[in-house]
Amino acid sequence: MKMPEFMVFGGIPEESFPTAAENRKNTQNVIDNWNLGPLKPSIQPRDNAEFWNRMAKAWSVDPKQARRQMCANCEYFQNSPDWQEKMEAIPLNAFDEGAGGRGFCEKFDFICHNLRTCQAWEEKEDEEEGGFGD
Repeated sequence: MKMPEFMVFGGIPEESFPTAAENRKNTQNVIDNWNLGPLKPSIQPRDNAEFWNRMAKAWSVDPKQARRQMCANCEYFQNSPDWQEKMEAIPLNAFDEGAGGRGFCEKFDFICHNLRTCQAWEEKEDEEEGGFGD
């Protein structure tokens, strides 16, 4: 059995990075099935209350806690310089505007954004080394 071929792009193994069309399809899947949002992200506490109340209920937390659970601090969200370089292959679109910067969701293989979230959010594990007290 032949091993799948892959190339290294920016130091990250690339077996198959999604095309722009695949990214759109995967994004829509997460919107439809995993409550990706809010559509127009904001850091203002009163904005998108309906969305955050829905997420709070889904996660069994209060709305203030739900607002803290964003893609930016999700286990699956990758936004290192190497990942930023990979994402440059997919042109910016309207979904990128005002969303706080791009990152790649490894769970659903699409470009997400700092200020969004979905029901699959999982807390990023702390690094063992190099914390604030070190």
